[in-house]
Parts: sequence; structure tokens; C-alpha cells
Amino acid sequence: MDEGLRDAVEMFNTGRFSEFQDAMEKVSSATRAVSERHFYALLGNLAEALLQLSDGDLADAEGMIAQALRKLDEFLPRYREINVAALRDELRTLLLEVREAREGKRSEHVPPRLPRLRVLPH
Repeated sequence: MDEGLRDAVEMFNTGRFSEFQDAMEKVSSATRAVSERHFYALLGNLAEALLQLSDGDLADAEGMIAQALRKLDEFLPRYREINVAALRDELRTLLLEVREAREGKRSEHVPPRLPRLRVLPH
């Protein structure tokens, strides 16, 4: 994994989602591979969904997370050393929690544990 992507993963995992989005744009612009650009854009959109969630915009966050889940399947089980299967599982849990919050079944709209990007060995 190149240094730019590794740094971006650290940003995501520490909740620095705006910085992560900027980093993903840089990583994406450095590749010619269409599939890589789609994957990095997907991760950037996911970061946007988490920003929306932190702002309390549950409806937008729910829609963006659901859309990301549909698109992640083409990158399973791993892509560019990222454990996509684990990310998908965490997003499914998050989506359920967001739906519960929208239905008034949860008092907090931001779950205590957000999804993380997990780097796999080569």
C-alpha cells in the first residue's frame, strides 16, 4: 500500500473525514485504473456519509450508507489491501443503527463505534 493511501486510512480511522476526502482525491488522481478511481470515490462518499451522520442528518447518511453498501460488493473480499468484507459488515451494522435512530429507538444518532478501514497484509 502506498504512503498516501496508508495516511488516508489513518485519517478515516481517526474520524478526520474531511481530510480523508481530500486525501482520496489525491490518491485517485494518481491512478489511471478506473476501478481504483471508483473505489476511492466510494470511500470518499462513505466519509461524506459519516460527516452527515455526525451533523445529525440521519436521512442523508442512511441513503449514502445504503448506496455504498450496494457498490462495495464489486470489491469483495478485499481491494488494494483493504478488508472490504469487514467494512461491509460494519456498514451493515451502522445502517441498522441509523435506521433505529431515525425511528426513535435510539437516543444517540451517532453510534459509539464507527466503521474502520482495515489494512490486510499482502
